Amino acid sequence: TRPDEARCVGSLKTGGDFEVEVSHTLNKWCVTVFQLPAKQVVAQDFFPERWKALARAQDFVRILNTRNKPQPETDEEP
Repeated sequence: TRPDEARCVGSLKTGGDFEVEVSHTLNKWCVTVFQLPAKQVVAQDFFPERWKALARAQDFVRILNTRNKPQPETDEEP
């Protein structure tokens, strides 16, 4: 088998309670976001190309990590 046909490319853990996994299934690349520790599926998306799936996985990780960071305080009144 070719390396890009591996069933599970890998998973990326966020700084919080989520894990993002990229896998090859049904002739498509699947990005799944799990909520830990139960590994409950929060989001799932399919892509025809591996690079698009990996890019979306990185997007999910960046969004989840940004969401968990405290926002800087400002002195401006709304």
